[in-house]
Amino acid sequence: MAVPTDPAANSSGYAMSLADGSYSWYRRAAIKARRFHRAAETLLLLVSAAIPVSAVVSPQDATIPAVLGRVVVVLTGLRALFHWHDDYVRFSQAREAVEAERRLYRTSAEPYGDPGTRDRLLATAVTRIEQQEMGTWVQLVGTTNESTGEMAAPRSTPPA
Repeated sequence: MAVPTDPAANSSGYAMSLADGSYSWYRRAAIKARRFHRAAETLLLLVSAAIPVSAVVSPQDATIPAVLGRVVVVLTGLRALFHWHDDYVRFSQAREAVEAERRLYRTSAEPYGDPGTRDRLLATAVTRIEQQEMGTWVQLVGTTNESTGEMAAPRSTPPA
């Protein structure tokens, strides 16, 4: 079996596998973040709505409303800590940006019309998208909680 001596001979496979891997990672991460966001918001709404009902059902006992109130506080804290909605939006945007580049590449549309440069351009475009998303993530993680002065907790990381 002859091994190609031209390093660009296998770049097409690499460039597209890079784009496919990035797309798959962002797709999975967006779905996961969306599920966590929807679950937390739904649970927060249901528990919040149960507080006044529990107070009416058992007006002499404040235990149930107090416990439900604590659950609301914890859910609100988790939502603020993990920013699932922000992750969902950010990952979805990155996924769609990668998909747009894949479509252009597959159809040999500009800037992917030249076979000599198309693979390098695709790898560059995907890397740029990942770096932009990572930059946004770093900004979110690097922000401090103004009330406590502590750094925000890190969340999911983009693909390496």
